[in-house]
Amino acid sequence: MFRRNDDDDQLFLHDLIRSSSLSPDKEFDQAMIWDAVEQALEELPPEQRDVFVKHELEGIPFNEMVETSGLSLNTLLSRKRYAILHLRERLKGLYEEIINS
Repeated sequence: MFRRNDDDDQLFLHDLIRSSSLSPDKEFDQAMIWDAVEQALEELPPEQRDVFVKHELEGIPFNEMVETSGLSLNTLLSRKRYAILHLRERLKGLYEEIINS
């Protein structure tokens, strides 16, 4: 979803919420991030939330979702894109706080 590197200013969600070493500060930060992500996900229409959660959090490939849902790949991609746009906007403040700390 988000990625931070030299080429762009995106930060992947898993970069924010997964860490190999957890300190109390990191645990607090991760809890805060998860809370914000969960709140932002709840604001999404169910169709967008479902595709985002299945693909990003559960790791279900799009071709499997196409087969099980009967929806076209373009529909699924579109729903995920709208979810990502909303989440980026909604979590922008948290993202800026994290990269500036």
